[in-house]
Amino acid sequence: MTVYADILILTNLIVDYFLLLVTAKITRQKPPLWRTVAASFTAAATTLVIFLPEQNRFLDFFLRLILSFAVCFIGFGYKSLRRFISCSLVFFAVSFCYGGAMMALLYIFKPSGMTIKNSVVYFDISPLFLIGFSVAGFLISSIFSSLFARRHKDAEHCYLTLTFCGRQADFSALIDTGNSLSEPFGSGAVIVADSEKCRLAFGELTPETYPKKYRAIPCGTVLGNSVLNGFRCDKAKVITTKKTVELKNPVLALSASPLCDCEALINPADID
Repeated sequence: MTVYADILILTNLIVDYFLLLVTAKITRQKPPLWRTVAASFTAAATTLVIFLPEQNRFLDFFLRLILSFAVCFIGFGYKSLRRFISCSLVFFAVSFCYGGAMMALLYIFKPSGMTIKNSVVYFDISPLFLIGFSVAGFLISSIFSSLFARRHKDAEHCYLTLTFCGRQADFSALIDTGNSLSEPFGSGAVIVADSEKCRLAFGELTPETYPKKYRAIPCGTVLGNSVLNGFRCDKAKVITTKKTVELKNPVLALSASPLCDCEALINPADID
């Protein structure tokens, strides 16, 4: 089969763009459009290895690993090691799922216009099909967006005022049924808040700076189990459209990644 570089790059540009969109949805990131486009171009350019002779499998895997990290760095930036690794692992998982699906398609149906070489998928497609593929990808992406946004649709927006060591800060918050965190050795409420927002409001919050207020909060997500850094606050006030609730000595848990559509998440059980 004759492989055309322009079709190869353009096809993989579209595929990589949607792989990055899915990664962003799963990790609840909102990278600017230029980052996603730049990362897609970078990933698409790496498919030119299809024109190279077959490489050593271990060397090929190592090079692809480095390139994947570079794509994630371009697409999502670097704010913390944990956030970068999380985005990278999800991107790997999404890419592996796509690669597995393509391998299955090739070996089960054996389409004549498709080939895989050096782990690169190539489709011999017409411009009309490419346009249709782009439209279909956009619709699928929109469906994914609706599914991921459904949880927030029923969540109630509210206002939150946190007091920590005498300093106050206001947050836009969601009363989210998906947040069921609780303090392991206490009955206090746990409020998950955006790390950057907390840093700007209260300064650097680390176990070393506030050892007596530090609490380790176990957390389970789609990425696995982890531990969030938590800090005992003086008090919190939650204002909804129906009521105002004051919480005594809640724990402020720093989110491992930026929150979507809000700056804090509140467990509805804590304000009943």
